[in-house]
Amino acid sequence: MNSSAPLVFAGGPQGWWAGGGAGLPVLLPVLLGGLCVASSLGNLLLLAALAHQLRRGRLSPGHALLIHLAASDLVLALACLPARIATYARRSWALGAVLCRTSDWLLQGCLVAKSLTWAAVGEARSRHLAASSPPASPGRVWGGKRLAGLLVSAWTAALLLPLPHLLFARLEGRGPPGGLLRCLFRPPPGASGFLAVYSKVYPLAACLGPAAFAAACSWRARRRFQKAKKNRLGHGGRPPPRPGTPGLLGGLALLFHATWMPLWVAWLWERHRAPGPLGPPPPPDLVFAAEGLLFLDGALNPALLLGLSPEVRDGLKSLRRALRCRQEGGGGGGGGGGGGGEQEAEAAAGVSRGSLGTKPGERPQALGDLPREAAERVLPDVEHFWKDRRDTTAGEESDPVPWEHQSGP
Repeated sequence: MNSSAPLVFAGGPQGWWAGGGAGLPVLLPVLLGGLCVASSLGNLLLLAALAHQLRRGRLSPGHALLIHLAASDLVLALACLPARIATYARRSWALGAVLCRTSDWLLQGCLVAKSLTWAAVGEARSRHLAASSPPASPGRVWGGKRLAGLLVSAWTAALLLPLPHLLFARLEGRGPPGGLLRCLFRPPPGASGFLAVYSKVYPLAACLGPAAFAAACSWRARRRFQKAKKNRLGHGGRPPPRPGTPGLLGGLALLFHATWMPLWVAWLWERHRAPGPLGPPPPPDLVFAAEGLLFLDGALNPALLLGLSPEVRDGLKSLRRALRCRQEGGGGGGGGGGGGGEQEAEAAAGVSRGSLGTKPGERPQALGDLPREAAERVLPDVEHFWKDRRDTTAGEESDPVPWEHQSGP
């Protein structure tokens, strides 16, 4: 063990209450518990709405990648937050050696995966706006295989970059046998040179590089959106993408990196401070802000997307209609799943569009602009009515003007 190295906690600091206020040990677990509940419920609802829209084929590429972000926030809320809450409530590590090794590694992996995915969201949104006609599904810009390969690559890089957090974390006792346990980041003495380089490269690869790329993609997407808004003919007569969405996704990416920044300050402070009394640990207030803001992003994202994104709102409304139709059906025709009622409504709308000679997504033409054969076409629902009228001849007894047909005396 390298006793001259500064003390670095893993799985959350377990000694921050010594220099903080009296209310911090109680306030932080309560705050994190509320964020855990809000993040879990919000991301489950967001996942349901996005998955429903993806099944219907009505998600843009950027919103399709939001499913991965919601899943990452759900892992953070269900796997990482409870360990933090238990540690702060007991003021020591009480979850065993296995969780001591994997807690910080999984937390950093989820955060790096979110950072890389936000960069991919910016690129996908930029490509989506650059298309001549906005696609209705992500397959026309990025195929399903490419999306799956992108997510696998992002998670592979996200789990490999913070690998030292898994290798060098260990559980140590403090005081007499049976006393307090601490989960510490303790690299071997021979790894000091590697960690000196790693502590400088890791923030660049995990945070600063993806953040710069996402900002450039967001700026490019904003310019393309403004250009499409001025020239609607570039979309083949269709309206440009819905306003506000590029700014919303860029703002959410900025919010994520802003809430991650205090944790990076504490992370760099711990690893670059001088050992002993010459290098004091990060102040408790900074640790408090870093922990609270880190998990606040996972609770705010679902609320903002469900409230401000038109595609997510449409998915939530469509999911609500599908569930209502399924409940009203009473399970008698439940073989078609939850979206059967909605699919029937869409099919009926498609029949009406087809009878007028229009395609899905196009506005109905005026009756005078239709071709002759389309204008003279009779709808199936009223064909029998007009057939009966056409085949029936008026008798003399029903002649409204019989004197005109009478012969003179």
